[in-house]
Amino acid sequence: MAKLILKSSSIHSLNDSENVELGDFYFDKEQFKVPTSMLVQKDGFSVRIEKEKNLNGELLETGKCAVTFKVYDRPFIELVLQNGATEIGSPITIVVEKQESLPIFDNYEDGEFIPIAFTNLKIKPKKVQKKAFVGQGKPMVDTWQYLELKIEADSYTIGEINESKAK
Repeated sequence: MAKLILKSSSIHSLNDSENVELGDFYFDKEQFKVPTSMLVQKDGFSVRIEKEKNLNGELLETGKCAVTFKVYDRPFIELVLQNGATEIGSPITIVVEKQESLPIFDNYEDGEFIPIAFTNLKIKPKKVQKKAFVGQGKPMVDTWQYLELKIEADSYTIGEINESKAK
């Protein structure tokens, strides 16, 4: 198995006496097989409205959203479609946060693969909610743990413009 190396100039010692936020660490993108040329299907995205806590602890909508894209490797999809196959496998998920508008796919057909490019891709640990064992005879409790990797981008560009940029 290949080594996973943190992209950082200083080494962090993780011990019980120190509080370290793992979500602040970034992995070197080169150690993962993230495609350079990507495609997204017309319905291959989801949107989550971002919320922040105010001084009273209430969650308020910020007016911005996080857009999650399900993307595929373009050369792989081209090969699959040229050979008449119908199975394309699992997509790669890329999250773009703090967006003020939603992607517009009105000019594309249903099921069409659309070129997409992302700027400033980052790979970091992702916090997920899990059930944790507290003790015998006690109910399981919900906890937040770092269990997955999350791919983030600062922005995205949709459409044929990406073909000339990717080359």
